Amino acid sequence: MQAQRRTVFKLAGGGVVAAGAAGLLSGCGTDMYGGGARPRTRNNRQLRVKKSEIPVGSGVIYPDQGYVVTQPVAGTFEAFSDICPHQGCPVRQITADNKIHCLCHNSYFSVADGSRIEGPAPTGLERAHVQDSGEELVVTALKG
Repeated sequence: MQAQRRTVFKLAGGGVVAAGAAGLLSGCGTDMYGGGARPRTRNNRQLRVKKSEIPVGSGVIYPDQGYVVTQPVAGTFEAFSDICPHQGCPVRQITADNKIHCLCHNSYFSVADGSRIEGPAPTGLERAHVQDSGEELVVTALKG
């Protein structure tokens, strides 16, 4: 009877280890928002935003339109796709030290130019076109 109990415990322990390893290995295949990797850009939309909404030295993420708009220095505006190039997750945070952060796998990007600062992303965020229209900015996807 003792030998059977040991066999059962060994099999159960091996199953727990296998399940844990499977979870770790699949971690980079999906994103925390469901649905797996998304296309690098989804922007065929236009965003109109008041310049006064964009803080100097930082930025704002517009998830419904798929853009991040930044003002690295007063009067200079930049825009990027909100899709991280690593696994296609949307970026959802601008940190206190003014980095654009992808929460899925901890990639960080510059508010100045969208370049990769750290993390698994292979490149920076895809740039978008910013047109100055007086009090407003008009943001559109760059034409490929």
